[in-house]
Amino acid sequence: MIIVLVLVLLVLALLVSGSGMCWYVSHRLLHRTRGRSAMTIAVRAIDKTSITLQRTKNTKRAGVFGLQGTDGQAIVGPLLAQSAETVTRELLALNGHLPPNTNVAWNTTVYGNTFLPSLHLAIKEIRVAGALGALPAWYVPGSQDTWAILVHGATGTREQTLRACKTLADCGLHLLAMTYRNDEGAPASGSSHLGATEWQDLEAAVHYALDHEARTIVLYGWSLGGTIVEVFLDRSPLANAIQAVVLDSPVLNWRETLKSLTRKNHLPPFIAKGTEKLIERRTGVRFDDLDQTRPGKVQKPPTLLFHGEEDTTAPVAVSETFAASQASVTYHRVGGAEHTQCWNADPAAYERHLRAFLTGVLRPLSVS
Repeated sequence: MIIVLVLVLLVLALLVSGSGMCWYVSHRLLHRTRGRSAMTIAVRAIDKTSITLQRTKNTKRAGVFGLQGTDGQAIVGPLLAQSAETVTRELLALNGHLPPNTNVAWNTTVYGNTFLPSLHLAIKEIRVAGALGALPAWYVPGSQDTWAILVHGATGTREQTLRACKTLADCGLHLLAMTYRNDEGAPASGSSHLGATEWQDLEAAVHYALDHEARTIVLYGWSLGGTIVEVFLDRSPLANAIQAVVLDSPVLNWRETLKSLTRKNHLPPFIAKGTEKLIERRTGVRFDDLDQTRPGKVQKPPTLLFHGEEDTTAPVAVSETFAASQASVTYHRVGGAEHTQCWNADPAAYERHLRAFLTGVLRPLSVS
């Protein structure tokens, strides 16, 4: 009898613990956080051409990345040397000071903050009239009659879009880097709906572009921004105004993303299913409705798709399934790239593919 009682208590404890974990994961997904990364990476040495940092899974990753310190900001490039404890990288640019024996934060946005002027973009702050209220946005005028509307990811801000802005601007496109509900400065809706309602804010941005004489529109989404773009194409009567789409590390199947996040955080597999059901009860959002890989999906506009093969958030296999099901997709699998880091892994190749795609789908288009 005692053994049975102990087993019952263990089962109850597991159920309570599992329910608590599901609630926590669902809360993290539905209440987006955007704070800057903590300054936890130690600077060991720095000179005019290189910087030596504490070795971490990020600092040893190949590509171009940003550093943010208390008194300075840097852009770092290729690895020059590494040991068991440190890595030395090429120092591509430095604003301010990053002294040895101080800590910095690692970032993938690269051009935010003090490096924004280096892009030479005539950015204007505007407001887009959304269903819930005014949405702040960045606008950059262009010489063509094509607009690119840029949609950042769940934990990102408009700065996430800056890596693509120079290439798009060089192509003569007008740029609109939008915000959506629950972003800082944008109307609050209580919680995220994983793209199921946020697409209405993208629709407002498309309305804005069309009202300002856009003849063709390119949608560009990162991570959750990719979900928002695809749901807009499924649901908006303005979808036929879209000439082309660019997706970077898009979340195309939330069920598979949940499974990936539970693996990444070393949680039991059942947490993914429990979290899905909890989110559906809390929001009314059905994961099947957001699944861009399910059979019977309509064909989409010409689409350029980047996805990193080391993505631990949105599995690369989902994008491969999507690309295989859509004849309109030009797909680039990026080696060594984590989530939303396809540009960082190889900026020159990324920008080359982006230019080639735009030139092909938006003819006639002069590309400088």
